Amino acid sequence: MPLLIGLILFSLSRTGVLREERIKSFSLSLLFPFQKAFSYVYGKIYSFFEDYLLLLDVKKENERLKRELERLKIENALLREEKREAERLRRLLEFKEAVKFKVVAARLIGESPDPQSKTFYIDKGSLDGIKKGMAVITPDGIVGKVLLTGPKSSLVLPIIERGASLSIMLEDSGAKGILEGQGGRCLLRYLPQEEPIREGERILTTGLDGVYPKGFLVGSVRRIIKRQGALFIEAEVEPSVRFDRLEEVMVIKER
Repeated sequence: MPLLIGLILFSLSRTGVLREERIKSFSLSLLFPFQKAFSYVYGKIYSFFEDYLLLLDVKKENERLKRELERLKIENALLREEKREAERLRRLLEFKEAVKFKVVAARLIGESPDPQSKTFYIDKGSLDGIKKGMAVITPDGIVGKVLLTGPKSSLVLPIIERGASLSIMLEDSGAKGILEGQGGRCLLRYLPQEEPIREGERILTTGLDGVYPKGFLVGSVRRIIKRQGALFIEAEVEPSVRFDRLEEVMVIKER
């Protein structure tokens, strides 16, 4: 269309119908809408690409900030774990210095391949003086005993495993019973019916089983079970050791 208008104006100027000034004025007035439309479209296209490039920059910056945030999260998690490990080692060291027994510190290195078993392996064995039947403890209480030994590692039977048992007593009354592992939990058995017992009461080792020293914390009474006609009281026991968070232990070598 602008080309056609230009040809018409050129023809009129050659024939003298329109003067040059009027032609210029007339052509400007005719072309103005097209120029305005072109400027508008150009402005929109320029603005679109400018916004697009800006969005690309923002996206790149967001990706960079996201990667930086992930890096900081990992560093923060590592620092927290280092702090927790330092605290655990400090408690173990203080406990080791406080107990009167000769102990060897060990770290958990694996669990039993049997999903039904709660046994686990530690990184100390016969070369470190570890023997079958030695008691395994932490500052929180009794863990279990050594079940098998190898040159550089040992298998530990925790008190929550089936087949584990130890002689215990109630802290308040001194009444004695047997604690048995039930596969993830503990059950207090053979406590005479007439003996007083309360929920929350602490349970300690008696030292009569020849494995665990006397007076070590085992756990606390969670729920009392009284059966009609039964000769003994039973109770569910909450172990004092958090086995799901266990990482370091100590093996008692000499008492």
